[in-house]
Amino acid sequence: MIYLFLACQPTHYMNGPDDDPAPQDSEVQDLGFEVFDVQAELAEDIVTVVRVSWTTSTETTGYVDFGETTALGHTTNTTELGTEHEVLLLGMPADTDVQFVVHATDGTDSLQSDDLSITTGPLPSGMPVLTVTGDVEDRWAYQAIPLQGTTYVITLVDPLGRIVWYDFPEPKGNLMRALLSPAKDEIVYVWAGDQQHLDEGILVRVSLDGSERTEYAWPFIDHDADVLPDGTVAGIVVTEDPLLGGDVGQTDDIVELDADGTLTSVWSAYDAIDWDELPPQGPSNWTHANGLDYVVDGDFYLVSLKELGSIAKVHRSTGETQWFLNGQLNEFSYPDGTDVVQMQHQMHWLGDSILVFDNGPESRDYSRIVEIELNEETMEAEEVWEYIREPSVKVFAKGDVHRFDDGATQVVWSIQGEIQLVTPDKEVIWQLNTDLGQALTFVQVIDDLYAR
Repeated sequence: MIYLFLACQPTHYMNGPDDDPAPQDSEVQDLGFEVFDVQAELAEDIVTVVRVSWTTSTETTGYVDFGETTALGHTTNTTELGTEHEVLLLGMPADTDVQFVVHATDGTDSLQSDDLSITTGPLPSGMPVLTVTGDVEDRWAYQAIPLQGTTYVITLVDPLGRIVWYDFPEPKGNLMRALLSPAKDEIVYVWAGDQQHLDEGILVRVSLDGSERTEYAWPFIDHDADVLPDGTVAGIVVTEDPLLGGDVGQTDDIVELDADGTLTSVWSAYDAIDWDELPPQGPSNWTHANGLDYVVDGDFYLVSLKELGSIAKVHRSTGETQWFLNGQLNEFSYPDGTDVVQMQHQMHWLGDSILVFDNGPESRDYSRIVEIELNEETMEAEEVWEYIREPSVKVFAKGDVHRFDDGATQVVWSIQGEIQLVTPDKEVIWQLNTDLGQALTFVQVIDDLYAR
């Protein structure tokens, strides 16, 4: 349904929207341009997304303030100079009256529309229910959360646990990772084929209004992916090689997929590891890479090699392995008595330390989060912080972690269907839980849905 509004009584600003508005009097009629034909409609495929368009009589730029109350609180990007303008209102929950005001300026004069509104639609049936406890008053971050189990769905979720964006795809394997692109114009997510059909991996790109969808066949992509600032997607790809000790074994590569669909191998575990010293044990994935992060500051990848218990730091431009941390490939020294991370999944690079989701070996009945301080010059490591859930849980698959600037740590207990936010003192201040039967995979923290 299209809602049509006409901005008949614009407010006049002499210098821009930050100044106090002049009274609405006859002076308004002498402005150099008009704003008219303001329209708002729900996106056809994602009814929590609102498309707002308007026309100006001369070339202008513009933006929209919007929110769940007349206080608004959210602002879109500024449109390019022209007479036809369109923006998306993002981050609003379902079944909500969205208030908005259109702003336009020609560089000299500025206008704004009347206060307008539109109601978002209901979520599709079968959408998982998310429950949040705790206070998020001083925190505003969205989460890109893939959910799978009884339902497969990609979501953007606000701090109140409300789904503000979704894509309900037909299941095509294992739903691994969903990411908002650096340009913040699409969601990128990865299907890995099941263990018998790893060659059926797919990467999907969906525009934020749901109107455009592109799928790329990506054989043997598995477990995790990341998006680089230029939009290139990097993924973990299982490779098959004749390995010592077996007929056909598997290792892992880091492979990049650019905007044109070209695949480029950046790093190979098969080449990086001395298999004479660490022979594989027959036809299986001996490295089992299960977590991948690209770190812009330093231009390197961190890749978790679960079966070896190690994390590799890989320089992107050269493909050089700069070091291995922990496990069978460890190059760092620890203080005596350290309970070293094992069977880990995702991690978060903090500059002089690394935060790791430590799933733990089968012999240990709990998983934990560990911060490891690293001295890359002396190759010394020390565990400086640990968090174990109370009561403890064992996460045998997935697991994610993120450190916020204020020191709070987000922990994704993936197969438990739970996310916790804990203080440095290990107090749980926020928690999200899914329906029974729903698991979370890896989660992306998003501070803003617009590219500023």
